[in-house]
Amino acid sequence: MPRAYSMQERAKLAAQTRERVVDAAVELFAERGVQATTMTAVARAADVSPATVTNHFATPDVLLQAVVARLTAEIRVPDPGIFAGTRSVTGRIRALATAMFTFYERTAQWFDLLGAELTESPVLAKAEADFWRSIQPLYAEALAGTDSAVLAKTTSGLIHPATFRALRAAGLSIDDATTVVADALSQLARKARR
Repeated sequence: MPRAYSMQERAKLAAQTRERVVDAAVELFAERGVQATTMTAVARAADVSPATVTNHFATPDVLLQAVVARLTAEIRVPDPGIFAGTRSVTGRIRALATAMFTFYERTAQWFDLLGAELTESPVLAKAEADFWRSIQPLYAEALAGTDSAVLAKTTSGLIHPATFRALRAAGLSIDDATTVVADALSQLARKARR
């Protein structure tokens, strides 16, 4: 029986060490970016040996996958619940714009920091592709009942991090940016239904 307790305790300590390493990697990636962060630097920040980091994460890509999984869980990507109580296309468009612009504001640090490294890292490129794939159903649901390709493409272009960033840089608040985009798309949706 003491051996089982010892193994449980060992597993608990290993899990805590693993989390400490991921915590350190998240902090260093936020400060320096992925490419400028070494496994040795992560080990130092986590106060463990480099061999301990490698024991938990065989390669930098495996560590990056763990960080991406952590961030994905923490950033709360909008889900279909954003449409609760909306019945019209214009209401769903406004709900989509509100949810996505709020999300982009909340995650701007990561979009800015990691976006520059997407072409350098297959792990980040996959994470970005997975993100866009995960939110496509939201765009489809917002436009349900319409069949305008122009409206769909315009929605994708206007409810996008680059558009949001440009509107914020021009001095618009999140609410103003949401209103401008939602109103423009709603007007286009009304024209498409005629």
